[in-house]
Amino acid sequence: MRVLLLGMGSRGDVQPMVALGERLVERGYAVSLAAAADFRDLVAGHGIDFEAFSFELEEGVRSDLGREWLQGSSTNQVREARLMRRAVAWTAEALAGDLERLVARADAVVSSALTFDAVDALVSGTSTPHVYAIFQPVWPSEYGPSLAFALRPHGRSVANLAWSLLAGRAAHDIVRPTGDLLRARRGLPRGSFRSYAAAARRTPTLLAVGRAVVPPAPDWPPAVRQTGFWFCRAPGSEPLDPALERFLDAGPPPVHLGFGSMPTADPVAVVRGFCAVLDRLGLRGVVSAGLAGLAVEAISEAGLPTSVLGIAGAPHEALFPRCSAVVHHGGAGTSAAAFRAGVPQVVVPHAADQPYWGRRVSDLGVGPRPIARKDLTPDRLGAALEVALSARARSTAYDLGVRVRTEDGADDAARHIDGFLRRQAVDGSLTGNPCLRTTPRGR
Repeated sequence: MRVLLLGMGSRGDVQPMVALGERLVERGYAVSLAAAADFRDLVAGHGIDFEAFSFELEEGVRSDLGREWLQGSSTNQVREARLMRRAVAWTAEALAGDLERLVARADAVVSSALTFDAVDALVSGTSTPHVYAIFQPVWPSEYGPSLAFALRPHGRSVANLAWSLLAGRAAHDIVRPTGDLLRARRGLPRGSFRSYAAAARRTPTLLAVGRAVVPPAPDWPPAVRQTGFWFCRAPGSEPLDPALERFLDAGPPPVHLGFGSMPTADPVAVVRGFCAVLDRLGLRGVVSAGLAGLAVEAISEAGLPTSVLGIAGAPHEALFPRCSAVVHHGGAGTSAAAFRAGVPQVVVPHAADQPYWGRRVSDLGVGPRPIARKDLTPDRLGAALEVALSARARSTAYDLGVRVRTEDGADDAARHIDGFLRRQAVDGSLTGNPCLRTTPRGR
C-alpha cells in the first residue's frame, strides 16, 4: 500500500512527515512525501520517495508578497490573515494540479493544515483513506494552555472556545482557495465553514505535540489523538559542518540565534544587537542565516567578534543539545527540537501560532516571556537571556527534555495509522476515528 504524506509549508511542516514516513516504511508501507522542491535533500536517505511540488518555498518567502506578510507579522492579526490568504492563493492553481496528480496515485493520504481542505475535496465520496496531521494545538477548546489561539491563555473559558472557533473560520478562509478550485473542477459547490468543520470532525486526526509541553484538553473530540512530537530515528546523528564542529569544541556552549523562514526587516541590526548582547554577557554565539537572512558576513566589515560563528543552517537535533540557549522565532518544529534538547529558549514570535510556543516556554519555566519581533531590542534580548541562562531555567529545561525524549510520537502515529488502514481494509468504512484509538500494536 502506498501512503502519500503532504508536507506543504516550511521545514517545520516537512520534517515531522519525514519522521512519520520512516516509521511507516518500517511497518511495510511504500511512502511518498510531497513538499516544495527546496526540501529534496531533507527527505533523501530515509527510504521515502520524494515528490516535488511545482513551486519552491524560498521563491514564495522572498517574493514581495511573502516579505510583506512575514516581515510585518504579529502586529495586526487581521492584516496577517489577509496577507496569508493572498500567499496561499498565490500557489493555489499549482498546488491543485500537484494534488490531483499525487492523490490519484496514492492508496491513502496524510494531509496537514494547508492541504486538508483540498484533500477532502479530492477524496470525498471515494474509498481513499484520509488522515489529518496537525503540529499545533488548534482544535477549538475552552482550555487556554491547550490552545494555540486563546483569549485567556492561562485558564478555562468559553471565550477561548468562541475565539478558537473564529480562528478556525479564519483558517478555513485562508486555505480554501485550493479546495474550492478542485471542487469547481468537479462541478461541486464551494466549501463552507460548516462542511470544513464537519470534515475535520469525521477525519482521524493526529496531534503531533508532546504531552509534557501541551496538556491534553478534556474537551478535544475523539477524532483527535495526541501522539507526542515526531522526530526522525536517531535524531542528532546528522553530521555538522566541520567548521561548526571546531567552533563548538573550542569553547563553552554558545547561544544559537535563528529565525528559520521568517524574513526580518533589518537582519543586520538584529545580528549586530545579538553580538552586542553576547559581548556584554561574555557569551559565544552561533547565527543561522536561514531564509530570514541573518547573515553574519553582512556585518563582517564592522568587525565580527571571533566568539560568534555564522552558518547557513544546521540540523537542530544535532546542534541544539550543544548550545547553552536557543533564540528563535517560535516555529512548531524549532520549538519541539529545543524542548527535546533540554535547553532554555528565548522566543521572538513573528506570526501565526508562534506566540503560543513562546507562552509555553515561559509557562513551563524554560525561558522568559516571549518578545514580539516588533519589540525586539538588544536590551530586551539581554534581559531575556539572563532569565534563560539562570540555574532554574537550565535545570527545568533539562528535566523537560528528559520527559519529551521518553515519547516516540512518530511511532505512535504510525501505529495508529496502521491500525486505521487495517480496519479500513477489513470493513471498508471511512468512519474510522475509533480505529485511531483502539487498534493494538503490530503489523
